[in-house]
Formats: sequence, C-alpha cells, structure tokens
Amino acid sequence: MNSLLLHCLPATDVKNLRDIDRQVATQILQWEVQASADAQPEPQRLQRLAMASVMVSVALGKGQVCLPLTSCALPEWREFWHEHALLASAQLAACRTVYVAEANPKPAVGEFRDYAQQPLVLHGNNLYLARYFFYERGVLTQIHQRLAQEPALNDAELTGTLTQLFGEPAVNSDAVIDWQKVAAASACIRHFSVITGGPGTGKTTTVTRLLSALLSQKPGMSIALAAPTGKAAARMTESIRGAKLRAQQRGENTLPFAEQIPDDSFTLHRLLGWSPRGFRYNANRHLPFDCVVVDEASMVDLPMMYHLFQALAADTRLILLGDRDQLASVEAGSVLADLCDAGVQHGPDAGFAQRLQPLTGYDLTSVTEASVSPMQNAVASLRVSHRFTAASGIGQLAAAVNNSDLARAGQVLREFSDVRSVLLTPLAEQPFWQQPAWQQTLLDGYRDYTEAVRALSADGACTNARSGAGAVGVFEAFNRFQILVALRQGPYGVEQVNQRTERLLQAAGLLDTRASASGWYSGRPVMISRNDYDLGLYNGDIGIALPVSDDQGTQTLKVAFPDAGGGVRYLLPSRLPAHETAFAMTVHKSQGSEFDHLCLLLPEQWQSVITRELIYTAITRAKQRFSLFSSEACWQQGLNTRVQRASGLREALWPQR
Repeated sequence: MNSLLLHCLPATDVKNLRDIDRQVATQILQWEVQASADAQPEPQRLQRLAMASVMVSVALGKGQVCLPLTSCALPEWREFWHEHALLASAQLAACRTVYVAEANPKPAVGEFRDYAQQPLVLHGNNLYLARYFFYERGVLTQIHQRLAQEPALNDAELTGTLTQLFGEPAVNSDAVIDWQKVAAASACIRHFSVITGGPGTGKTTTVTRLLSALLSQKPGMSIALAAPTGKAAARMTESIRGAKLRAQQRGENTLPFAEQIPDDSFTLHRLLGWSPRGFRYNANRHLPFDCVVVDEASMVDLPMMYHLFQALAADTRLILLGDRDQLASVEAGSVLADLCDAGVQHGPDAGFAQRLQPLTGYDLTSVTEASVSPMQNAVASLRVSHRFTAASGIGQLAAAVNNSDLARAGQVLREFSDVRSVLLTPLAEQPFWQQPAWQQTLLDGYRDYTEAVRALSADGACTNARSGAGAVGVFEAFNRFQILVALRQGPYGVEQVNQRTERLLQAAGLLDTRASASGWYSGRPVMISRNDYDLGLYNGDIGIALPVSDDQGTQTLKVAFPDAGGGVRYLLPSRLPAHETAFAMTVHKSQGSEFDHLCLLLPEQWQSVITRELIYTAITRAKQRFSLFSSEACWQQGLNTRVQRASGLREALWPQR
C-alpha cells in the first residue's frame, strides 16, 4: 500500500512544490485508505485525490482559503500546474468531475454537514481543507448573528451627542456629507461594524468620537483596543492619544467621557491570551469587554478572525478599522476585503439610510442602493482624505494605482513635486546600488538619523536609561525615511538591500557600521520578527542599538525600544528574540507605519507578489514624499495585477454582487 501511495504523489523534484504540500497529500491518502471499505482502493481515484490534496495545500500557501475548482485552469494556476506530470489539463478536468459532479462524494470529501469528520470539504465549487472551512463558516455564523440584532439606544440622546462631537450639517441641503459622522452613527446602531478608508480619511478620529458617543449611551462601558501586530498596536495607541489631546486643546466637552477611552492597546494574540496550549479566551470563556475595536484589520487572517469572534460574548460590540484596498494578511484569507466587497463602492439600503437621517442630519438618498447584502449597512466608507489635498501627489498617485490607471499614475509622477520615479537600469549594465540617484536618496534620507546617532554618542551616550530623551529624538529621525522592498531574497530583497545600505552609510562616513563579532554597532536599527510575550516585544517592533552609560561611565551597547508611556526602554542585544536589520523592510512589514519620506524599490523583473495592493500600501505609508525606483515593465505589470484570494466568505456575504 505504501508503494501505491508514493506512486500517486508528485515527484520530489517538482518545481514550487513544498514539502508540506506533499505531506498534506500523504496524510489525506492514508486517511482515505483507512476509511475506505474497499480492500484495495482504486489507483486512479487515489491519484486524483492526491492531486486535489496537493492543489488545496498549494492554494493555502498562496493565501487562498480554498481551491476554486472552476478556475483552476486560469493563467495564475497554469503557471504552477503545468510543471506537474500528474496535473495535466485532462487529469484536472477528471478531478473536477469527481469532486463537483459526482452525486455521492467519496469518503475523503465531505459535504459541509459532516465536515468535522472529513479532511477535505467540498462546498459548491470550492474545495477546502476542513479546518479552513470550519473557520469560514464560524466567521459567517458570527457575523449573521450580530447583524440580526440591534442594540438598544436612546436615539434622541445619541443624536445630540453626535451633533456635539461632529457638529450640525450646513443649512444648505446640498452640503457635503460628513462621512465620519455617518460612519460613527452606523457603528453605534450595530453590534458589528466595519469602518474603512484610505490614508488620512480619519479612521482614528472617527472611532475616538464613536467611542465617546457609545459611552454617553452606556457610561462605564469596558473597551479594548487591539491590532494584529505590536507596531500597529503602538501606532493605534499614539493615534488615540493624539485624538484625545486635540480634543482637550479645543476645549471642554468636545470629547465627552474621554477619560474612559483607553489609550493603550493589545496585539490580538495578547488580547486573546495566546499560549502554546491555545487561546485563553474562546467560545467557552469570553473576553471581559463590552466593545472591542481592531485597527489595521486588513492584516487579520481568517483563522485569527475566527478566534476573535469566538472570544466575544453575544452582546459585545466589534468594530473593525482598516483600508480595504491595502495588502491582505500574510496568512490565508483577505477577510476585510471580503467583508467590504473591495473594488466596489456600496451604499446603505433605503431603510438604513432613513434610519441614519435623523441621527446625522444628512439625506443619504443619493448614495443608497437596492438591498444586495446584509453587510452593506455594516460597512461605512470614509471617502474624504484630510491628509492629502488636490495638490498632493501622494494622494493622487495612490488613487491612480488603486484604479490601475497607468496613464494617470505616470502623469502624477511627472507633474507633482512630492512624488518621483527613477527608472532602474538592468543589473548587468549598472546595479541600482551604484546609481547616483539611489545613493543620494539614501544618504539624504538617513542623514538626519545618522547625525542624531552620532550626536548621542558624542554626548557620552544615554546616561538616563529610564527617560531616554536622546533616544526618542533618534527614533523621530529614523521615522523620517524608510526603504521598502517587495521581496525577501535576491539583489532586490530586503536582506541584500540592508547590507548594501550599511556599506553605503559606512563609505559616506555617516555611520560606523563595522560590526563587532556579534554583528552589532551603534545606530543599527532592527525589527523584531517573533513575538516574545515575556519581554513585551512583538513582530514588527523597531529597536535601535545605542550606547548607554552607567553611573561609573562605562558604556554598553543596548537596543532601545519605545515604550507605551512615550519613553524608551533598553535591552541587551543577546536578550532579543529573532530580529533583522531594518534600514529596509518589506511592504508587508511596513503596514501600520508611516514615514515622512518613503522609498519603494521594485525588482527589474516583475514577480507575482508585486500587485497594485502592494504598491498602494507602500505609497500610503508616505506622509510627505514618495520615491519610486523600478523598471517600467515591473511597474506596469504591478499596477495591472490584483490580489484575488479565493474564499467563500465574499460569495456568502455578497451573493447579489
């Protein structure tokens, strides 16, 4: 039997096939053999089952929740499957016949009613690993349950509070709609809501005022703020504190109950109490909060969203914030995009618009549409950027990229002073790291940072490790410039770009990057790549190595990290969990961050990871300036490529789209 199973699996030297893909297929074949009533299962069936199992596993590795059997012959799949002798088009068609058209599925493929006892689940034209079908159905069930109930509210009091927080609409009936006020009102009257918007549309401002409105309805309401990564959580904390400070500066009562709005936040793993044994908070032990707000929700994958929903009591509010057009999560799923039906702008149905009118004072008739989904009234889009004006190239470029408008993107890059594009020459002619434009951009970008590091060292290092006043200035300087890349490996990958940046700064005399035996030097920025709950360090946290003097004047190189109180804490390099140098980082790792000047480096040859979502995410990390270094071909192909992750979530939530 073992020889039969091995015969059914793809060859070990098949390109792009991972060990885990082959292992998944092996386990499912073994399950099939054990569950089969036949003493000798049909070899052709086992071969097709092996093919389907491998394909589902590969789909999961690509971020897909399921394998869409109706689209397996599309170009993005043919790129992989043509490598496999077993997976020729005729075999693929035969596999689809077995798993879609067959009246009585074989043991290893269960229908959704008995998925718990099956390794694979066939639902419609989608083939799942059972666990991911379980996650998807669990999220759907929770959403439908929350959308079916409406919290009890005092509409008159809520109307007054919203007016106090956002102001009265202009007398003119054609006044521009305050989408922040509409979003806050929408979220107040739902147990589950999504507030989505691009950079500068005021998601944090909106949710801060929204929480104030909810507290006016239920004083003492317990609130938890969370985000997928430590960096995003820290950014959320900073934004909430800033919103509360601005309200305080405007005068009394501009933000009622501000003292009850928390200004510290959790990572989702910490919120749910993750440990190797599982999550502390789950379906049997709910989180002790009345309202949970999750920022940067585009980074939340399907399994984590499932665990979050399971940990909420039935009457706990869940508010998701994020940009639906950003990169999806690293792991499987594109939950926020699915919830919002990204790519389509929806408005409320007529009934919900009528419900919002007295609360907001705005007539939303012009944006209503026929009822197409229960989600359309739960999703509120912030449509006006307060950061980027019509004179801003960054905002204009982001919009053009989001629309895959190559002509407009090119026009913006030519006409606006805050964005620019530098054409890369082929590596064989002149490597990008030797191009004067690249070198000058990096030297100018990191000059303030390197001067801050040298000044701190010249002053005798940090003598007050608790306050870290000088180190705070170093972090501020570091955040003025950042290099983003699309890849991890190769000459355009994050590892080599970091090495070449270190050499450039060393050669220019800006930093002494001649590493010690341990690889550390003063001014080395590092990014944490694995959570360490004991140290309070999380994936994405940035630290900077700086000299610290003790009371006797002895200097020790330590790594400074911003703390929740606005200060800095220091750790010895030897105590850090897994980390990497961070002059350059991947676009994925940059989510939740902002930089004054952002430099995006794309490779000479386009690769499938380079999509319009990746480019859009990179552009929207920039606050003041954006520089692009790319070949023309890679830029154009990237803008014309969208992330399309297969899942049944969008199909179920938006059936009439």
